[in-house]
Amino acid sequence: MFAEIAIPVLTGGWAAVATATTINYRRRTLTDPVTGIGNRAALYRTARRTTARSGLVGLLMVDLDRFKQINDTHGHPFGNRVLTAIATRLIENTLRGERAVRLHGDEFAIWLGRITSTARAEGRALQIADALAEPLQIGGRRLVVPGSVGVAVAPARTPLGELLNTADQHMYQVKATHHLPALPAGEPRRARDRATPPDHAA
Repeated sequence: MFAEIAIPVLTGGWAAVATATTINYRRRTLTDPVTGIGNRAALYRTARRTTARSGLVGLLMVDLDRFKQINDTHGHPFGNRVLTAIATRLIENTLRGERAVRLHGDEFAIWLGRITSTARAEGRALQIADALAEPLQIGGRRLVVPGSVGVAVAPARTPLGELLNTADQHMYQVKATHHLPALPAGEPRRARDRATPPDHAA
């Protein structure tokens, strides 16, 4: 009888361990190791799960200004602390249904999801830029690390790679002019889709 009882217990134990291992693996593959927020794979996963089949979706691209200077002056460990602080600020300033991720280096993105208009997306870009312009306190130093924010708005079901490329182009316009230029009318210009990472989530 004891053997009959032990078998289900042991089987259940191994199942629990396997489930925990799977969850931890998924979390690692969807998390940026420096900042602890979502990574590019998490962004693709979020975009795929958007239920909108009509209307518009939006994306913001954030590139930190003068971050290389911070790294060169204070070193990469301090730079990583800055990136983490920026990630926290972005999380604090996202709204329900939005998701902030780190793409690579000093580049972040915010998935806006379904959005009512281009003007709404541009307004969110200005809000994020204002939030980044607020000073940070890191290691006893007071820093201002502003960011250039690009916008992409497109019909629902538009490939995420196209949104990323459009937001990236717009972000460089912002960086060059130091203000938010108006988005071109109509659908975003098609550009070569960025490589889509494998989906590690079930």
